[in-house]
Amino acid sequence: MTAAYELGKLGHKTVIFERMTELGGLASTFQVEPGVPLERGYHHWFTSDTHVVAQMQELGLGDRVQWIPSKTGWFEQGKIWSMVSPSDLLKLGTIPLIDRLRLGAATAYLTYLQRDKKNLYKYESITAHDWWKKYTGDTVWDKVWGPMFRGKFGARADEVPMVWHWFKIVLRIGSRRGLNKEELGYPRGSFQVLIDALEKAIKQKGAIILKGATVKRVVVENNVACGIELAEDENTRAAFARVGAIHESPLQESPLQESPLQESPLQMNERGYIPFDRVYSSAPSFATLKFVHELPSDFVAKMNEAKYMGAVLIILKLKQQMTPWYWLNIADRSMPFVATIEQTNFIPPEVYNNKRIMYVSNYLDAASPYFQMSREELFNAYVPHLKKLNPNFTPDWVEEFWHFKEAAAQPVFPLRYSQKIPPLRTPIENFYLGNTTQIYPEDRGTNYSVRLGQDIARLIDADTKSGGWGNNS
Repeated sequence: MTAAYELGKLGHKTVIFERMTELGGLASTFQVEPGVPLERGYHHWFTSDTHVVAQMQELGLGDRVQWIPSKTGWFEQGKIWSMVSPSDLLKLGTIPLIDRLRLGAATAYLTYLQRDKKNLYKYESITAHDWWKKYTGDTVWDKVWGPMFRGKFGARADEVPMVWHWFKIVLRIGSRRGLNKEELGYPRGSFQVLIDALEKAIKQKGAIILKGATVKRVVVENNVACGIELAEDENTRAAFARVGAIHESPLQESPLQESPLQESPLQMNERGYIPFDRVYSSAPSFATLKFVHELPSDFVAKMNEAKYMGAVLIILKLKQQMTPWYWLNIADRSMPFVATIEQTNFIPPEVYNNKRIMYVSNYLDAASPYFQMSREELFNAYVPHLKKLNPNFTPDWVEEFWHFKEAAAQPVFPLRYSQKIPPLRTPIENFYLGNTTQIYPEDRGTNYSVRLGQDIARLIDADTKSGGWGNNS
């Protein structure tokens, strides 16, 4: 969406093909109460998220940006420990005092002395497992970070580069107003206000957006991307009908054709595809490879360097508060989820008609049994563990619950990924790739998606104006 928005500002005409029936990707919303949107996956901003905040302001939504104090907790050994301030590390009674001091010193060192990106090479060349064990000893990893990494990355926990954790710590602590107060950003009205404003702005620049349209393949001729062939399913046909376009080629009779082909905003040529000058895929790498088959093997190998963890979310609408914490890390690995995010400890319950809203979050390999469970199976599996967070909890607290999952929620990078990351220009001329595996060294998030979309737009604009195909960089 950002790429289309920026290209429109530069005078280019764009078409967005979105397989889902709504826009927004991982930031898309659903109705948690009538007329009350909520993100399918929890979202917020850090104070360093300048790209998306600037986009909000540019779209006239600056007054919607709110910065709200948040409270982070840590659940282990049947108890919730506060993690609101750095001094709370010294009170974490799950490890001995000497290890708390080591943990606090290492965290302060990373946050205040190692913030500069010139240190990237140091942290992408060693795993978090090895770094923490080297500088703070076995206990800090085994009792603190190891359980969290196993919860988020599963069998790959010991392979995650330290650069991932380095940025998490820098961003999280960097989002504090002083030592003891963390503030996070959230748009008044949910992320849907940004999605809607972007959609409107994109269309005002003459773009076409097809929701529910599935791309079958990117058409490549003589190693040049020249168009899009769409699937033949009913959803895709309906998407065409909604924008007054024609799904069939000119040589076919179309039941949807109500006007001559030349009046259609989208035209399919006699070879059955829609021609384009440039094509950009923001889909996950494995999904892109399903509709682009001509990429050379060495580039495909780069695309496959980063692996994906899936995410599974249960969202509970509760009659009463579960805990007083917004973000609660679950370090107890006997529990089948890695965090709870109690939205109404961040955004007032009044926004949600005085209901309490809580996400129960898990990161999993897509082959995990928990990833395959139905909504009811997952809820029933979680109930005994939710009681550990609040012994008074009973299932009748839950008025309603929802289940969402995403196979490509969290990229997992190998060591020295800066040397392996796929460039935005692919070896296929006029075909671009930009997804969450190329947001590096930072982690995925709406802020960096906006930045990536802006980078793609500038690249496409420069290539179009030069009439050429630049170096792969």
